[in-house]
Amino acid sequence: MSTASNSYHHGNLRETLINATITQLAQQRDVTISLRELARSVGVSLAAIYRHFPSKEALLAEVAAAGFAALRRKWDEELPPLGSLPAAERFQLQGQQYIEFALAAPAHYRLMFEHQDVRQFPVLLEAAHACFAYVLQTAGAAVREAGVDMRWQRAAASAGWSLGHGYVMLMLSGRLDMIDGGNELSPALVPRFFQLPAEALQRQEQQP
Repeated sequence: MSTASNSYHHGNLRETLINATITQLAQQRDVTISLRELARSVGVSLAAIYRHFPSKEALLAEVAAAGFAALRRKWDEELPPLGSLPAAERFQLQGQQYIEFALAAPAHYRLMFEHQDVRQFPVLLEAAHACFAYVLQTAGAAVREAGVDMRWQRAAASAGWSLGHGYVMLMLSGRLDMIDGGNELSPALVPRFFQLPAEALQRQEQQP
């Protein structure tokens, strides 16, 4: 009996299918997944998949959620603890790690953000919110360190995420490489644009 079949009979098929999908995504750049081929790769029937997931989209939601969890683990393992370096530098480093994660797993990353409405899948919605909460905490520390009103915490987190995501999508599409002279914006350089001078935010607060 195959390892996959053993896993199935021991009740581990759900996790096996998620991991097998992640492995398949790592070998391609798009998010196309065939359940029939997936079933064949783990040595089970197509019906066995549907006993664990009501639909293909439900399986992909779990896989996307696993991507957000993996990103958080990367930050847990690689991001220096709070107070170990200036908060602004820590925020920038988090952005660099985000971009590195995305470019290392382009298909999985695309799935994380191109899946259907996340509100339909609580597991994915919760994973995405937990990831943003991590960014929010890091951005908040940078805002506090800059002496700016904490109401800018969420805006700073959203701006940082938007900049990182936009860069990743442009890189994956090859658009930045089409620029005359080539792409001179490295993953390490992008997050340096996360930080706005405190004076700029203060002027914004003074506007009617």
